Amino acid sequence: MLSDRVVNVASVPQRSPLRYPGGKTWLTPEIRRYLESLAFRPKVFVEPFAGGASASLTAVMDDYVDEAVLCERDPDVCNLWQCIIDNTEDFAHRVENFVPTRENIDVVFADTGTARIDAAFRTLVRNRVSRGGIMAKGASVMKRGENGNGISSRWYARTLASRIRAIGRYAENLHFVLGDGLSLMDVYRDNESAVFFIDPPYTAAGKRAGRRLYEYNEIDHEDLFDRVAQVRGAFLMTYDESPEIVEMAQQRGFRLARVAMKNTHHTVMYELLITSHELKL
Repeated sequence: MLSDRVVNVASVPQRSPLRYPGGKTWLTPEIRRYLESLAFRPKVFVEPFAGGASASLTAVMDDYVDEAVLCERDPDVCNLWQCIIDNTEDFAHRVENFVPTRENIDVVFADTGTARIDAAFRTLVRNRVSRGGIMAKGASVMKRGENGNGISSRWYARTLASRIRAIGRYAENLHFVLGDGLSLMDVYRDNESAVFFIDPPYTAAGKRAGRRLYEYNEIDHEDLFDRVAQVRGAFLMTYDESPEIVEMAQQRGFRLARVAMKNTHHTVMYELLITSHELKL
């Protein structure tokens, strides 16, 4: 047991503009602790399944690493990140000036234009106003919202614009790649100064959540574990706890720890951390 105390996410910096199912903002203290425990300063932080990218943003913005390379298989999400990096001020300005009425949201969704910044804005709006931040097909727009305040309760224009501008200041340190996360791991596998943060879709051990939450959810978990075993640097993986995952980790001599978290229904659960280096209590 690494920790049975649930982290209050309000106590850690909120850096990603995305609301992501399975997001790891709550894990920020353990990510920091892990990076601090390493005997070397990593030159590159590799995140094969980017999603909301909170881990990489923490690693770069808190100066634990020189740069982060993130892979995202969803072309819409990858385009959003690229636009935040390449067109920071234009994108932040557009966020600031958007009024999230249902009519305005419908206009954004109806626009099927292919201009990169239009598509990126559409992705962000869909993420912010969909129930639970789910962007997979069939996801519905929230009704009640936070404290019953409807759609606008998830569109904090100034806050979102501020996060986007903060990310933009680290544009030279953040690199987003569209493609397969497993292939990205192969690129950095032999890099002894790399550290990997691996948070795959929740489809292991027969779980269906990943299929409902993510458009791109298929992954061969045995193959992933085999590739991780070849990494010469350091790695930190996070998984729902299950006998199958524990067995895969133990077969390869990985270190395991449990850490407490709360799900979307505020139920305390435990997540597995699987590492190359011992986690300190």
